[in-house]
Amino acid sequence: MRAVSLTRSRLIASAILLMAPLQAARAQVGHMPDKSPYEDHKIGQTFTLMGGWLAVKRDPANVAPDASWMAALRYDIGVGGPASLFARYAAAPSQRNLLVPTNTRPNRVIARPNITTHMADIGLDVSLTGRKTYHRFMPSINGGIGLVSDFASVDTGSYRFGTKFAFNYGLSLRYITRRGPQLRIDLTNYIWQYQYPDRYFVLANDTTSILTRTREQSAWRGNWGTSVGIAIPVFR
Repeated sequence: MRAVSLTRSRLIASAILLMAPLQAARAQVGHMPDKSPYEDHKIGQTFTLMGGWLAVKRDPANVAPDASWMAALRYDIGVGGPASLFARYAAAPSQRNLLVPTNTRPNRVIARPNITTHMADIGLDVSLTGRKTYHRFMPSINGGIGLVSDFASVDTGSYRFGTKFAFNYGLSLRYITRRGPQLRIDLTNYIWQYQYPDRYFVLANDTTSILTRTREQSAWRGNWGTSVGIAIPVFR
């Protein structure tokens, strides 16, 4: 019996020695809990006040607003897992060209009225790191649908932007603090359509017109907006 006990003890000691290198290898691959770059984060509710730049892309008729600064207010609420719903309103004050189609090309732009582009949308935001932060950063992708309008009436050239549906997609990056406000950066492509009146195809006295191809009567354009803001967590 003593020989059996001695043999069993030797087997246990050998097993411990064999497992030691495996445990060391596992420790090197992963991270100790107190040194891991990942931290759990509850995706709750936040209000974010943002400011940035809207780079409006030129349209075929050249009546789109100029690129300008914009301000935005955003509300996010977690809906489970890495996803959250958001609602956002943004406004960008600018100017645009007022065209008279019957004037010759050098005299076609008669004014530069002030205009404000209003954008309201709802969408889904999905964290790329799940419900965790990496070194306190949380990147995400998002997409949404909404309305865009300048609330302006028909101008003297018969053009009116009106109110229409718009789509958007983009990337976000948040810096999450343990307490207090958070930093948020958004990069969003707002996509909407321009539609032009028949008068834009009428020839002026110099035999030119604002537009020459009927397929240009409507055109989709993507307009990139970059904004930075402070997010305030609520109802924690």
